[in-house]
Order: sequence, then C-alpha cells, then structure tokens
Amino acid sequence: MNQDINIVDYKKISNLSDLFQFQLKKTPFNNFLYSRKANIWKGYSFSELYQKIIKISSFLQSKNVRKNDRVLLISSNRVEWFISDMAILSIGGITVPSFSTNNIDDNKFILLDSDPSMIIIENIKIYKKNISILSKFRSKIFFIDNNPNFVSFENVYSQKFSKIRIPKINKKDICSIIYTSGTSGKPKGVMLSHGAIIHNCEAAFELLKGIRILNEKFLSFLPLSHSYERMAGLYFPLSIGAKIYYCESLDKINRDFLDIRPTLVTAVPRLYENIFKKINSKFEKESFLVKLLFKETLRLGEKKRIKKLFFSEKLIDYFLEHMIRNKIKRIFGGNLKTFISGGAALDPDIGNFFLNMGCNILQGYGQTEAGPLISCNSLIENKTLTVGKPVKNVLVKISSIGEILVKGENVMKGYWKNQRLTEETIRNNWLHTGDLGYFDQKNRLIINGRKKDLIVTSGGENISPQKIENHLILHEEIEQSIVFGDSKPYLVAIIVLKKNAKKEIIKEKVSATNKKLNATEKIRKYLIIFDQFTYENGFLTQTLKIKREKVFKFYKEQINALY
Repeated sequence: MNQDINIVDYKKISNLSDLFQFQLKKTPFNNFLYSRKANIWKGYSFSELYQKIIKISSFLQSKNVRKNDRVLLISSNRVEWFISDMAILSIGGITVPSFSTNNIDDNKFILLDSDPSMIIIENIKIYKKNISILSKFRSKIFFIDNNPNFVSFENVYSQKFSKIRIPKINKKDICSIIYTSGTSGKPKGVMLSHGAIIHNCEAAFELLKGIRILNEKFLSFLPLSHSYERMAGLYFPLSIGAKIYYCESLDKINRDFLDIRPTLVTAVPRLYENIFKKINSKFEKESFLVKLLFKETLRLGEKKRIKKLFFSEKLIDYFLEHMIRNKIKRIFGGNLKTFISGGAALDPDIGNFFLNMGCNILQGYGQTEAGPLISCNSLIENKTLTVGKPVKNVLVKISSIGEILVKGENVMKGYWKNQRLTEETIRNNWLHTGDLGYFDQKNRLIINGRKKDLIVTSGGENISPQKIENHLILHEEIEQSIVFGDSKPYLVAIIVLKKNAKKEIIKEKVSATNKKLNATEKIRKYLIIFDQFTYENGFLTQTLKIKREKVFKFYKEQINALY
C-alpha cells in the first residue's frame, strides 16, 4: 500500500479510468493538466476535467458507442486529447490514436482497418488535409475546435444528456489499438489492454523509488499517440498525482524548460543528441581556460561515478559544480531529477556526458507491443551501455539466435485483424521482439540492434549498423547517417550534413569514427547529401527512426556506385 496520498495502489486499479477516479476523489481541486494560452499557463483541475469527460462520454454513448467500439482520435498534444481518451475509456471504448502529422495513406489505412464508430478530429486543418477520405464519414466526425459545419466539444459541453452507463471494465479488456509501421511495411494495429499500461505505470514507479516522488512536474512534448509518451508522459504521471505541462511546440522547449522548471522529462535520443551538440559547440567557442574547466568537469564527473576522488580533486569538483554543472542544469530549469530516454538507442557517450554533468538520465527499452516498457536503468543502478534490468513482473530471455523474448502482463493481446502476424510474433506466450541483445554479468540487458537491420557482409561478418550510425552523428556537422553493406565486402554510409557544414571536413570526421570501430565495422566509402530525412518526405517514422528500406531504394544507384 502506498502511503503517499497522491500515489495509487496499483493492485486495486482495474482499468485506466480508475486512475483518474482515484485522483478525482483524493484531490478534486488540484490542477493536473496545463496548456499555454496567450502566454499564460492555464491549469485544469481533476474536477474540471471530470465535468468535461462526462459530457464527451455521454455524447459518445448518445451516438451508440458501446463497449469495445473503436473511436479514432486525430490530434496533437493538448488537454482535449486526454479528455477524449478518458471519455472513450470510461465507457469501455477503445481509443485508436493517430498522429496529427500522419500522411493521408496512413490515416486511410488506420480508418478503414479500425472501422471506428466515431472520429474525433482536432481542427479543420487536419480535416482538409485528409478530406479525400474523411468526407465519406461526415456523420461520424466530431471536432475538438469549434467549427460551424460539425459538432464540436463546446457544443457538447452546453448540452444535457442522460446519465452515462458505465460497463464493467477489467485489466484484460482492450483500451487501445496503436498503429505502428516501424521502419517498413503497412501499419500494424497493436492491441493493448488496460492491464498492460497499469503494469507499466507500476514498473515505472518502482524504477523511480530512488527519488522522493512528491509534487512532480512533467514537460510533455512527444506525441501522445505513441505508446511511450502515453504511458510514461500521461498515465504514469496521473498515477502519482503529478502535473503535466503541454509544450506548445519543440521550438519553444527551451522557453518552457525555464518557465516550468520540470522535475521529470521523457524524450527520445534525438533530443539528447541535439542538446549534447549544442552544449559542446558552445564551449568550443569559449576561451582556452573555460574549455579546460569544461573538460575537467567531465573527467571528474566520470571518475567520481566509479571511485572516490582525492581530496584535492573534491575541492576542484566542488568549484566546477558551481561554475559549470549548475550552469548547464539551469538550461533545464534547475529542478530536474532525471531525464528518461526511450524510443531508440541512446549513444553511451551522450548518456555519460549527461551523467558526468550531474544530470541523471535513465535509458530504457521497450516497444509498443510490450506496452511499451520492458527494461530500464534505475537511479540506484545506472549504466548507459545497457538498458537496465527487466522491470517488475516482466520476464526476458534470449533465444538461440540472440533475439530478445518477453513475457508479462504488459505484452499486447495481438495485432488487430491480423492473426497470422500475431501467431508469428507471440509464440508459446513469448513476444518475439525482433531485437537482438544479451545480458551482462549483473543481468542488465544490452541491445545489439534489430534482427532485420543486421548487416551480413560477403565475408560472413554480422554487424549492427546502429552502433556505427550513433558514432557518426556525435559529430556536430553530421545531422543523420545510415550504414549499408549487406552481402558486400565492406560498409558504406549515407551522411546527411548540416546545411552550413563543409564537405571537406567529413573525411576527418569519418576517420575519427573509424578509430573507435573494429576492422569490419569501419566505413570505407560514403555518400554526402544535404537533404534531411524527415517524416514529411517519407524517410522517417513518427518516432524519428530512419526507414532503411525506403532510403536504400531511393539511393540504390548511388550506394551501388560506392562498390
């Protein structure tokens, strides 16, 4: 039993709606969600949110949405995203979230495949972008923002409805179908249960036992349509009575760090890479003395994580704590207890940089099919080369071919309307993740890469490209990189440069990277481009992972010319 008034007893929670009801009863007038309007942060209390949720739930039931019916939600992060999600879940519905930035083809597939009873759309911009498919479903469409041609949230808030009928909802019931395309192929509808996400929330709470969980503030900027942010950035904060602030946009994140002074932040490695490059770039422009102090801060930070400092070093470190580390911590508001990294592999050099600067960063591992949390480093035991030990009540084993297999309540029910793929992915109750890895001597999981991304050279060497790519993008001038070499005698890379970078220096940067690699991992030749891979041009997934197959097909002639 959790003694803290705002932390739920996870064992007594049957569904995600119970999490909200717990906080509503305990602290009805506490603010939970915040959004920025006219440069002022507006807070929404549990009581205020409840009144809105009840109205939306009643409206959905009046439109014959019943238990296990799907409701498609196309919206960016905002307070109404949570209101929509909670309204759907509280009547036993299934939320089908879709990224507001999804292209028409993805939205068409999700819409036709999920067959929703209702469609909640954020605004007219999204509607017009998808009008070719949405115009056929006008009677099912419900707008968040006001629109004269559609029913909107404001219309519903002013209406009266009969009392909602609340069905019995347990942990095994499906709460969401999350479509994930990965780096290739059509989207797959991952069916997650209420229990899977509740299980993840409890596991996250156990991981953070090293800090006193009290009055936490989360800054939310990753898309809520992704399982990572929905669990770690929404339902986990809800379960501990935290406050969530929705970042207006990524280009405003520096301002929001200073405004909000968050205590916990979840992000993908791309954010940490950008911060790492900006800080290093800033100190490179400083005087010789400041650069020397910066390097000494990193050296002493690394040393004291492994062994005790000498007395003289302690004095220097104390000075550097105030001169360098605190200056960097203030960039994030000064109250940050820990960063949490997930969604892709974090380069160990970047992880160690943050730790040496006195900023906690916990790297975790998961996938949508596992709710998503599988393993994570903890504040008590944190090694950036690993993704930590399996979380509470999750079993992990390594198959004979090195694939990571997972079993637990967090594992998905299967893929929506795809029994064949479900049976291929879950065999004998073990989720086959498609990721390669192994355990170290302390039972911490180390990821080798994706099974399908593994490069097998003509010499028979098995090479994971992610390790090499992570080394390349540590250089400030390199924005992105992707490595190829399957069935070839050596490896080549496509290197995406920043627009102001000079081609001439890349030879030096690749050479520096090669010094860190084994002979078979070295990059022999490369193609330099300046056009970034983005979601908009179809080369990135929504979680900023490069679509290897698509890049290879597009640049096939240039890649083959490197051999």
